[in-house]
Amino acid sequence: MSKILFLNHAQIGHLNPLLTIALQMQADGHSTEFLIPGIEGVEPKIDILKTAFLIPKIVKKAGLEVEIIPPPLLAGVLTVFLPFFYGYKEFMFVVEISSIGLEKYTKSIIKHIEKNKPDMMVTDFAFYPAYIASEVNNIPCATVYHSGLPFKGKLVPPFASGLPIGENAYDLGKKFFPYQKFILDRLNRRINRVRKTFGLSEIAAEMFLSPYSKWLNLVTSAEAIEAPRYNLTENTFFIGPCFENRKQESNDFPFDKLSKDKYKVYVSLGTVFNNKPWVFEKIIKALGNKNDYQVIISAGGAYSKLSTCTMPENVLLFPRVPQVDLLAKIDLVIGHGGNNTTNETLAAGKPLIIMPIGGEQGDNGSRVEYLGAGIKIDIHNFNEKDLEAKVNFIRTTKEFQKRTTELKHQLEKTSGAKTASKLIEWVAEKKQPLIRPKHLPLTFTLEYIKELYKL
Repeated sequence: MSKILFLNHAQIGHLNPLLTIALQMQADGHSTEFLIPGIEGVEPKIDILKTAFLIPKIVKKAGLEVEIIPPPLLAGVLTVFLPFFYGYKEFMFVVEISSIGLEKYTKSIIKHIEKNKPDMMVTDFAFYPAYIASEVNNIPCATVYHSGLPFKGKLVPPFASGLPIGENAYDLGKKFFPYQKFILDRLNRRINRVRKTFGLSEIAAEMFLSPYSKWLNLVTSAEAIEAPRYNLTENTFFIGPCFENRKQESNDFPFDKLSKDKYKVYVSLGTVFNNKPWVFEKIIKALGNKNDYQVIISAGGAYSKLSTCTMPENVLLFPRVPQVDLLAKIDLVIGHGGNNTTNETLAAGKPLIIMPIGGEQGDNGSRVEYLGAGIKIDIHNFNEKDLEAKVNFIRTTKEFQKRTTELKHQLEKTSGAKTASKLIEWVAEKKQPLIRPKHLPLTFTLEYIKELYKL
């Protein structure tokens, strides 16, 4: 059995797939540990920092070991301003923050490697110093992507643009290319300066837009729920969504209060930018007191304000819910379009109405529309009547449920965490890059694992 080091940026949305894979590898008999930026004993008052600093606690609560490395002060300061950016500016700002302190992080990771001597590393693709440290120490390192969204395709608009997927993607996206080039060139320069410091060669110009690990790249998605991509490497594997091993703590959730007769709408704005009570209030006005609907709200940061209001009888309000377990019991999701919620909802066979806030969320809205699995609307410019009409449209249009059921059946063929565990195990044991056999599909399932050991 192998000793696997998992590394994650201070982003809770990026943690979930890695945590699921780590729990599976632990169940398979491997030794697993996390290395995450944070500060011991500090509990920030600002919501976005509070959420980020919760990550080590979440990992520990799941039963895994975790060591904390200090983040750069500037990154923490800039993160405070992140909720004030929207759309493509938010993406640019995130890239800027994620590339601060690369050398400091790399040194901390190298120090941890020298002390703990892992057999292999698995990192969130946005935590670039992890891969640099793995190269310095010549340790295999897998990168984990939460969807195929960053990768190029003929029908795919610029990443984080939120533009429609389709034949006009290139023409529509022209105005974003200069901004994309600016921020990604800046990222590459910073990465290459650090690589030079440690005696490594420069990386290719488009590291962010293509899978970059020479060992193994795992995409927690499937071809069935993506637009076609053309710049994937031979060691890239689509493994399907990863959420099956995360503890849901659903014992205390009142599932008995869910109506058997009403159309159940689940509403969530994710775990980071959910403190938007005015958005929830508009949704409640649109669907509250409607006899045909039951609305289940995971309010997050908006719960304290919403809980002081009188809720309609058909609205159930919670600070948080066991989402994976709940999705199987509802009919429609209104969400922000985060990768985890989007993939988990598609895996449950439910349609979506996506209200993007920033980052990849607009792209997920476009992906859902491209798949015929839902609708995207503007979170800053929607009214109650329009939302009610869209909910009713999805409810009464059979093609949405037919399509999401088809996608569910496709995703049921995948076992994301179990497949990831076997692929990582192969690389850790062989100490060589894993190249996907040409006769096997991009979406890799457990049935193909035996083929790897013929290599």
